[in-house]
Amino acid sequence: MSPRTPHNSAPVGTGPFVFKEWVRGSHVEFVRNENYWDAPRPYLDRLIIRFIADASARSIALETGEAHVGPSTPIPLSDLARFETLPNIGIERRGYGYKNNLSRIEFNFEHPFFKDVRVRKAFAHTIDKSVIHKTVNFGYGSIIEGPIVPSLAKFYVPDLPAYAIDTAKAEALLDEAGFPRGSDGIRQRLTLDPLGGQDLYKRGGEYIKQALAGVGVEVSLRSQDFPTYIKRVYTDRDFDFTYHGMSNLFDPTVGVQRLYWSKNFKPGIPFTNGSGYSSPVVDKLLEAAAIEVNPELRFQQFADFQRQIHDDLPDINVVSSPDLTLYDKRVADHTVGAEGLAGSLAYAHFIA
Repeated sequence: MSPRTPHNSAPVGTGPFVFKEWVRGSHVEFVRNENYWDAPRPYLDRLIIRFIADASARSIALETGEAHVGPSTPIPLSDLARFETLPNIGIERRGYGYKNNLSRIEFNFEHPFFKDVRVRKAFAHTIDKSVIHKTVNFGYGSIIEGPIVPSLAKFYVPDLPAYAIDTAKAEALLDEAGFPRGSDGIRQRLTLDPLGGQDLYKRGGEYIKQALAGVGVEVSLRSQDFPTYIKRVYTDRDFDFTYHGMSNLFDPTVGVQRLYWSKNFKPGIPFTNGSGYSSPVVDKLLEAAAIEVNPELRFQQFADFQRQIHDDLPDINVVSSPDLTLYDKRVADHTVGAEGLAGSLAYAHFIA
């Protein structure tokens, strides 16, 4: 399809709703498809998808009834406990079987400092995941040690050992790697790029900065919007390390392999192997698992893969991220499958 085709901004489809208008930066409106094959659905006359960049503004819109449904934990995590007590708001935990999100620290292997695994292990012995879990994620989600989250249960390895928080060991590893403290106490100066546009990663970055200062690594945080962040990391390759979120999706071959397979180091393409990590062992395991039909053997291949990533540390996987849908309790059947609000919404309706 040509990039100039009008259907890029005015799509045509056969679903339960028909495109009406797209006001950039504001909303997209859909109206009921009177010719939909599964009558009497859809039950709603129209859908308005609003773009609200500020999380606090999304909280207000949901609480006041200005917005009726919000996917992917649309409010600050600090507001969740209060929203759980609101009589007009429901919280739906289903509908994210295809996502399985996590937060991770990813190192740029093109930076000389991060080429040595002892440096990466020093970071793992310094950054306390429990602090991020409790103070940044407000206890939501769970601490993880590998690249596959517990909700992807068929492939998850629960017994990966944690890197104990031990700053003395971290300092020794940095010394061994050839990065002693200078006369000013600083071993290395780095820039950390939290994922743009999301307070969760900015706040996590602030803790990471504080923790690393204790072992002589001075970190500057760089704030930027989402498009600038994506270009910097995946196209320009102008970063030291990042703190961001990724999705396992519904199967590791689809959602996890892309982040670690050496053949998927593709500058210019977002959400690929951002570290530039390359391991023949990992490549072999991933390629074998991608075509394996025996479930037990395939699990073992992914288990070996997780252990190798845990040892090589191209990234530090921190916490599984909660994905919740907040909704006005007058709205029913907005979530009827694993795809949640990403589904057709043909069954969604208001309760009288």
